[in-house]
Amino acid sequence: MRTVSKGACVAALVLAIPACSHATRITGIDVVSLMQRERIARMGPQWPEGYGTASLMRDILVDPASPYSDTKASPDLLNELHWRATLDALGNRVASEREALEVLYWDLGVTKAPPQVGTEAAAARSFRDPFVAAGARKADVDADIFWHMLDVTGYAHSTKAAYYAVALQILRRQMQDIVPERRAALGVHADVFARVMAARQDEEMSPHDLRYLSALVQHRMLHWRPGGRASTGLRELPVAYRIARIAAAYRDARGYFTGPPCHLDGSPVMRTAGTGAEGDRRDLCFAGATDRAVHRWYVEEVRFQAMPRPRRPPEHTSLFSAIALLALPLLEMAPVLEFVEAVVADELVAAEAIEAEDAAAATDRADLMTCLAPE
Repeated sequence: MRTVSKGACVAALVLAIPACSHATRITGIDVVSLMQRERIARMGPQWPEGYGTASLMRDILVDPASPYSDTKASPDLLNELHWRATLDALGNRVASEREALEVLYWDLGVTKAPPQVGTEAAAARSFRDPFVAAGARKADVDADIFWHMLDVTGYAHSTKAAYYAVALQILRRQMQDIVPERRAALGVHADVFARVMAARQDEEMSPHDLRYLSALVQHRMLHWRPGGRASTGLRELPVAYRIARIAAAYRDARGYFTGPPCHLDGSPVMRTAGTGAEGDRRDLCFAGATDRAVHRWYVEEVRFQAMPRPRRPPEHTSLFSAIALLALPLLEMAPVLEFVEAVVADELVAAEAIEAEDAAAATDRADLMTCLAPE
């Protein structure tokens, strides 16, 4: 567990909503796509060499090599013609250039999830720890879903628990937004939610229900619609970052025996926090890390947890693992597929780690899975 007692930590930091500016509560606008359209209008669809996502990250992050980097208050892009055109297109939907920039930062995954002093003591108690609460609330997953999926899978499979926790939250939101009479016609199956929430272990979740939940997540990965409002009142994160934040919250919930990676304010303890560098298996200070850094950790953690473990009957988790791992290529490509039309070619494409045809094929497969979601 943390070297600071949980009781003292909760007393010192009562969670409200993760630290954010007013801008991260703005919904209904898509700064990223607007900026992309303006860039294409001026440069064409092919970006000049060195003008990809890596270049963008160098522009907006103080230290792009660090998972804990702050963002720049005045990046060079503010002087670009396409940015001025983006502001003109936004008009009075944002109050200032600062708000537009912070919305952009939120959607690009360069913001953090520090715990905060506040008045929502009930939220902190529900998640039992302010660090856990900060990550789970930013990911917009309710406490009952959060803890239930961890109880079903255990910490050894917490990355899969995170995946299905977000899926259940998506389904719950659909159930809340759509009247019962319309749910069946729109493919919203409340019976799946009830059965999964009633399961006591992973074997009790049926292939039918797991495939349905997986289809919900994959559809959101490939068809992200920015600008939605989360139940917390914050701007909704892209789903890949939501899943990563939940997995990180599970890691925080497990506790740390070698010393906590975060100070109480959410900044990293540099002697114990991981650096995110290749070969460094130390845990990040997730509260002080950007969403993009947490997502990179998550993809590696999925692989680590998928490695064979002794004394675990393989037939016990074969179905559960197989269905969850189907989404791993999409999780890896999520920043590509979510932002390739909205910003610039991601590092994976720039490095030719995947081809455009592969991305298109993944989209077709996900669309097919969504269309064939069990009735």
